[in-house]
Amino acid sequence: MGFSCAVITGAVIAPYLGRYLDYGSPKKVLIGGIAIVACSYVLLAYVASLLQFYFVVSLCMGLGMATMGGQVWHRTVMNWFDHWRGRAIAFAVMGASISGIVMPPLVNGMIDAIDWRNAYLVFGATTALALFPAVYLFMRDRPAEIGEVRDGQQYVDDHPEEMIDIAEDSLLWSTKQMLTHKGFWAISVIFGAMFCVFAAVMLHLFSHLKDIGLSGESAAMVLSITALFAALGKPVVGWLSDFLGARVSIWLALICQGAALLLFGAANSTIAAVLAGCLYGFGYSGMSPLRTFAISSTLGSRSFGSAAGLLRFVEMPWALLASPIAGLIYDQTGSYQLAFQVLAGLMAICCLGPFFIAVGGRRERLRHKAEAAVI
Repeated sequence: MGFSCAVITGAVIAPYLGRYLDYGSPKKVLIGGIAIVACSYVLLAYVASLLQFYFVVSLCMGLGMATMGGQVWHRTVMNWFDHWRGRAIAFAVMGASISGIVMPPLVNGMIDAIDWRNAYLVFGATTALALFPAVYLFMRDRPAEIGEVRDGQQYVDDHPEEMIDIAEDSLLWSTKQMLTHKGFWAISVIFGAMFCVFAAVMLHLFSHLKDIGLSGESAAMVLSITALFAALGKPVVGWLSDFLGARVSIWLALICQGAALLLFGAANSTIAAVLAGCLYGFGYSGMSPLRTFAISSTLGSRSFGSAAGLLRFVEMPWALLASPIAGLIYDQTGSYQLAFQVLAGLMAICCLGPFFIAVGGRRERLRHKAEAAVI
């Protein structure tokens, strides 16, 4: 309940935060977010009731994670990268996948050694001491602050054949215009559904693997392998986005996830579960970078913050409904197999979405340049 409320908090402020980020300072927002999250960890160390826990997680942590989360630093990546945006975003989000491999055993060890309250104090201290100096000393909101341009002057000079101004990239969109754009709703359905599937799989997969006969150690290994392939897949997805565009990359991600879900549902051995984990990890590795790439290609870099914030609000129901629905199916059927089949069907339906978004990437730039030359 607490973390569901945190999702709501973040979604409510996301549209307003996005509007500010399009012309304001992501650095200032990040510094504020770091302070809020660090304080939230300290408060969690001293909670004495469920009500206090709900307050800290839903309001304080929800606000903090929104102001130091993906919406803010994805906007920063858009400020710094154009032709390299797919790869830049992919490398920027690799930390989340790596933490999925490293943090679970580390956290369990800390709790055993110093108990959970002191572990929260450690989280608060490391968040403040590690992130505040890094952001304050080294982060710059835009390349012009150090006399640079997007992608770097060296890259621009070395690739004159790719340099072209695409009018759509610098458009300023109003909320009404975005809400009447087919591409906006296509992105919301595709990535809302991806997040829905991700949330359900991550919550219920361990139990499903135990139900089909895997030991706890084997089930944990499948989860770790899934996270590993999610980390390894991000640079590949970033490269595909930059060179082939959003549509092909999104279709690949959807097909991999759908096939993996069917394989999870049919798996009856560790080998089959591992194969499904590898496929699903690669499929969802592109969830975050592809969403950012699709938004910036379809609605432009100039209004990226506004679009990303509004989309987060629109996608909120997906995040809240996924896990309960999967649990309800399990309660009614005694198995997660039907749930995985339903989620795979959802991925198949989402394959229609890319037809309504811009291609983006190198192919799109070269097409625009060829059309301009003909004119």
